[in-house]
Amino acid sequence: MSNSTARTSRKRLLLASAAVAAVAGSVAAGTALAAGPSLPAVSAQALLARALSSHQQSFSGTVESTVDLGLPSQLVSQLPSALGASGAKSGASAAADPQAQQAEQQLLGLLSGTHDFTVAMDGPNRQAFSSTDTGTTVRFVHNGTEAWSYDSRSNQATQYTGINPDEATTHPSAPAMSTPADAARMLQEIAPFSSVSVDGNSMVAGRQVYVLVISPKGAGSTIGDVRLSVDARTDMALGVQVDPSDGSSPIADVRFASISYAEPAASTFDFTLPQGAKLTTKSAQRGAGQQQKHAPGHPGAQGPQNGQARGDDVQMIGTGWTTVYKISPSATAKNGKGGNPADALKSLGHSVPGGTLFTTKAFNVLVTDNGTVYAGAVTPQFLENLAK
Repeated sequence: MSNSTARTSRKRLLLASAAVAAVAGSVAAGTALAAGPSLPAVSAQALLARALSSHQQSFSGTVESTVDLGLPSQLVSQLPSALGASGAKSGASAAADPQAQQAEQQLLGLLSGTHDFTVAMDGPNRQAFSSTDTGTTVRFVHNGTEAWSYDSRSNQATQYTGINPDEATTHPSAPAMSTPADAARMLQEIAPFSSVSVDGNSMVAGRQVYVLVISPKGAGSTIGDVRLSVDARTDMALGVQVDPSDGSSPIADVRFASISYAEPAASTFDFTLPQGAKLTTKSAQRGAGQQQKHAPGHPGAQGPQNGQARGDDVQMIGTGWTTVYKISPSATAKNGKGGNPADALKSLGHSVPGGTLFTTKAFNVLVTDNGTVYAGAVTPQFLENLAK
């Protein structure tokens, strides 16, 4: 499998577990939002259509994110190598690339704990993302034909040159799903498999919002519902809450604490290399033909259909809320510096007939006795039945 396919498989496997966090953004438990003045009645279908078609071009603000997937710290440390092994050829894992590791860690950092970060957008060719809440600075800036990513943990920055306008939102180093609006766009793919309703109105970041509830049709998903807070004036999603199907506390919280729809200052999209940081420059055109037209998990993404294989190693089974990723034993076998991630999962899981099950409140992973891995935001029983 090529490195580009490995990256795509890795991103899709992240979405099998992390999409819960991405789609998850929320209004956390215990932070109930005060109801605002009454708003004109709107049907659930019309509100969902408005949220999915919102194209707010300019905004800036601060986002608060609290995510609790129930992930043990040992597993979080194993994820980068585990995902890199899922599609790598022997001796050549994409996860060994420092820039790939940096991008993965930026995403994984949002999968647990509480974080504050700032976001800004001025049209399709200018975006900025920054987080410093943990004492570590993570920054991404896209300005026209150039983009920069920086992580203070490694004190390394990467500059991408030659970006075409239609590649701006699919560049692999851009932090994915960083706002509730990104989560709303992801809902387009699961809308056909969902029931929707409107649960009144509230306030988020000083803005009146409708609360749209999206629930899976049928059984088997670990997700009970997704509660999307939609700005009554701009239709932009300002908050989203994901509740697990077991009735426990919400899985994640991502919402705007403050937002302005004014055009951000031009300096917002400037990047200055921190003192002593190492800079690597790359051409965005290199390998551009290998990228998908749409980022995985975004509207229009052309993924494999039910049961269709991604190469020989990763297979996507099912659709919508109960999509499961099946990973062959060869994909998880020891390669390069990584070890076998299936072994790490076994050490953290518990024995079930035919294999080992690793469970969290958001997603579950089954490693069969022959080394095949089944992973998805589905119940343990759903995985066990699928593996029979």
